[in-house]
Amino acid sequence: MTIVPDCGMGPGLNVSLGTYVMELMEVPEEVLIWDGGLPQDPKEPWNYVSTFSLAGLTNEYDGHAFFLRGGAVTPVPCFSGYEVLEFPAPVGRLEAFVTSGGLSTAPWTFEGRLQRLENKTLRYPGHVAQFKAFADLGLLGLDPIDVGGRPVVPRDVFHALLAPQICRDQVKDVCVMRVKGVGRTKGKRAEATVELVDHFDPRTGFTAMQRLTGWHGSILLIAAVNGIVRRGAVSVELALPGKTVVTECKRRGFAMTEQITLGM
Repeated sequence: MTIVPDCGMGPGLNVSLGTYVMELMEVPEEVLIWDGGLPQDPKEPWNYVSTFSLAGLTNEYDGHAFFLRGGAVTPVPCFSGYEVLEFPAPVGRLEAFVTSGGLSTAPWTFEGRLQRLENKTLRYPGHVAQFKAFADLGLLGLDPIDVGGRPVVPRDVFHALLAPQICRDQVKDVCVMRVKGVGRTKGKRAEATVELVDHFDPRTGFTAMQRLTGWHGSILLIAAVNGIVRRGAVSVELALPGKTVVTECKRRGFAMTEQITLGM
């Protein structure tokens, strides 16, 4: 039996692309990852549509992520690390912030090898202000509070209110991923950036989130069935070389761009 936990878009493909940029330099030092699933046609006031489990979304917005900073595994609070990034049209400007769980076991695997490893979620501008306010208010809480003499779980209330606002039967989405590696090659600074943008497929009806999630899982499954992934439980960052995953993604029609500057 072979088990590879946390396949999908993120964690999953984002981590595989992280290993890929590490492979492009002799001594990798930093890997920075940004990724997110978004509606192609955002509508006010939310400018967001859920493309996966709502419970999974709010779970990612609560607690801490674990990154590598200074070579050591470090807890980092959700909604911190705010920054703004630019992507090619029509995606445009997106905000990035810390959410939990996106790196799976990679921080522990690469502790002592990388000095810095981070992953941030991408959303249209304004999302952080909205959802951080909900979190600060306590609406992501899991401990029951007393409301009129009855115990109520805040997150259950939040889900009941939020689901009709951002959940749809059909979603035309776009998934965006940028992975940057920094290190040394032949004693000189090296950089490698991989960018992936995928869209809802009207021919199959698959959302971009379904495509990135399902095909990353299938790539690992096919490799496992063919004996390419070793038996037992294997973390996603060690299951296959990043180059193999990238090659298989391109075979499936994912649009990727690479910008590599080695030995500067």
